[in-house]
Amino acid sequence: MALSRQSPGHVSRYFDRIAIALSAICIVHCIAVPLVLTALPIAAVWLGPERHFHAAMLWLVLPTSVGGFALGYRVHRRFGIVALGAVGVAALTVAALWGHDQWPPAAESAVSIAGSVVLAAAHWLNFRDVRRLHHHTRRA
Repeated sequence: MALSRQSPGHVSRYFDRIAIALSAICIVHCIAVPLVLTALPIAAVWLGPERHFHAAMLWLVLPTSVGGFALGYRVHRRFGIVALGAVGVAALTVAALWGHDQWPPAAESAVSIAGSVVLAAAHWLNFRDVRRLHHHTRRA
């Protein structure tokens, strides 16, 4: 049985779903960690420094987002979606790399949450447009 070559739109939806889930994880982390650290100081020892979590998330978010948006753009050709995703990734990157050292914790969390929301919204738009166009061309 020969392997069929999947269209970029078909593969892009998987990247978008992963990226949306990663953004949600980041939002939960940014909201939950301050609460956990306040209520249970031992959690800080178990979870490790927050910087490590954000760096690890960037290693997952960057390639997933680049892959999802690149494949999606090949289908829908909407640069605005890619630009919105780039804004979200940029906000997450700035918060993760410089926020810990330069900003108050509340500011770093706010930028991280805002970046995650923007990135998740861009991936949702990407997913929606790829799916819309993929279904439209399949019926035609």
